[in-house]
Amino acid sequence: MSRLDSWNHVVTVFPEEATVSRDGNVLLKASTIGVPKRVLIQPQPQSGTSARRAEQNGEGYETEELYRMRFARGDEMELGPASEIEWNGDRWYLTGYPRRFNSSPRTAHLDYVIKRT
Repeated sequence: MSRLDSWNHVVTVFPEEATVSRDGNVLLKASTIGVPKRVLIQPQPQSGTSARRAEQNGEGYETEELYRMRFARGDEMELGPASEIEWNGDRWYLTGYPRRFNSSPRTAHLDYVIKRT
């Protein structure tokens, strides 16, 4: 079995949707309707900058909690940065766009980094 076929959680995904403000501007926000998806979630190491910032600021109160998320094969979905995830009763948001792996059709996948809101 491929690592891309494994998954360890079911999360609710709130995909990005476009709305129009009363001023006529297009805004992106997370949808109010969630979709259950099978995902693999693994710890993501912090960058040196965020680790230093956590030490200098509130000493534990302002730390970042990052995880890597990958959809199970056959359950993939491309998300934008305004999308949100509900996992273990908490809301998580995506940090930017996904990392795209396209080495071969068999191993192609998207990796997302999620952060607690």
